[in-house]
Amino acid sequence: MDERSARLAANEAIFRAGNELIEKAVAGRAEVPPAGEEVPFLCECGDERCFGRVTLTVREYEVVRSHPARFFVVPGHEDLTAGEVVVEAFDRYTVVEKQGEEREIIERSSRQAS
Repeated sequence: MDERSARLAANEAIFRAGNELIEKAVAGRAEVPPAGEEVPFLCECGDERCFGRVTLTVREYEVVRSHPARFFVVPGHEDLTAGEVVVEAFDRYTVVEKQGEEREIIERSSRQAS
């Protein structure tokens, strides 16, 4: 794996950690959000300059997050040169999954965060 791919995987792990805090804040609200309410999350692409938002319901968030190597990104922010493949594509977001060495970095950082 090259240095660029390793850096992108590390950036994605940081965005994921931020989104987990957003999800916890939403879940901890006094009022539980309606099932279909969309919540703005950070795009989890590896571009450190990206401040894109992806709106997901809590359920959509949980489905993507249930797979440790999957991320949601703004459509068009997929980076197929950085060890990821498109798993699902929707109007509001795209789900990508890390492969190979990049996947190992993500899984290792997920275990350390637990």
